[in-house]
Amino acid sequence: MARQRVIPPDDPKFPAIRRRLFVTWLKTILGYLAMGGLCLGAFAFFGFSYRFQFGFGLLWVFLPVVMWWFCAKIALAMSKAVPADPSNPKHKRVLDCVDRVFAASGMKFKPPVYCSPNPSPNAFATGPIHRKAVVAFTEGLLETGMTDAEIEAVFAHELGHVRNYDVAINSLLGVLSSIFFLIVDAGVRSWLGTINFFKKALGIKSEQRFIPVILTNVIFYVIFWFTGQMTKVVQMFVVRSRESGADATGALITGKPCDLSMALQKLVAYVEKNRPKGRDAELLRAFRPMMTIDPIFDSLTPEPKAGGILEAIKRFWKNLQLTHPPVPERIEALEKMNGGACPRL
Repeated sequence: MARQRVIPPDDPKFPAIRRRLFVTWLKTILGYLAMGGLCLGAFAFFGFSYRFQFGFGLLWVFLPVVMWWFCAKIALAMSKAVPADPSNPKHKRVLDCVDRVFAASGMKFKPPVYCSPNPSPNAFATGPIHRKAVVAFTEGLLETGMTDAEIEAVFAHELGHVRNYDVAINSLLGVLSSIFFLIVDAGVRSWLGTINFFKKALGIKSEQRFIPVILTNVIFYVIFWFTGQMTKVVQMFVVRSRESGADATGALITGKPCDLSMALQKLVAYVEKNRPKGRDAELLRAFRPMMTIDPIFDSLTPEPKAGGILEAIKRFWKNLQLTHPPVPERIEALEKMNGGACPRL
């Protein structure tokens, strides 16, 4: 099948989509700069002294790398996905949609297509490099009443993740996050070597060892909770930027931003009525960052902005930790790329 770009550069949508792609990459770079700044800031705070601890420390750094390289196998095993069956009419429909999108993507290696038995409608793509990438859909995807064009838009979004190396980008950020934690861990342990200061300040006798231990644990908990929140906010900022980037890349591939807008609406409308519960919900929590929509938190209704300052802070903090931009924001961005409003449910 010949490869071609569906949307030519002279299409009126092309400049808007390219601008959106530029903004998403800029946000990704800013996220990396922020994580690098945290590492340098930790070095500076602890006097640029650092002693690397092998063993668990080394494992902590390389775990994101291992997870990146085996991410496809891990995701397929956890989701119980199996290769899509061409003899199954529903699977054949999806396979044909993926073929058409791949033909327009400009990619050299076509990812194999898998199907997960999960009834919650969604799709995901993963893999360390283009050659080892896979795309998958859930059985519930075809229960939402989506047209072929909308299914193609979903897989254009997923192939956008593959094309943009988003798994590698997010995994490398995880490595930087691990390095930051190791620096803070070594610095705090060195700093707590001066625990005698706390003993004197609190009037604690040297033989009262349990109080310094409790004090040390409290300090560790407070510091690592705070630094954990900082790194999580930066990581989610980058993850959300890659979701927006995949939306823009998908629109670039299909040339039809409104198809993805309608697909998102149908997916979220379904999960709003059928939120996963119990074990299904716990499993999907692990997949949230890589799925087309967030099946746990996504909603078509924007959160109300009424309320005091405390409520505004809570909304702001919640949005900072979401794995996806809110769907109403994604739809608004797609409408800007389309140059006009898209149909609504």
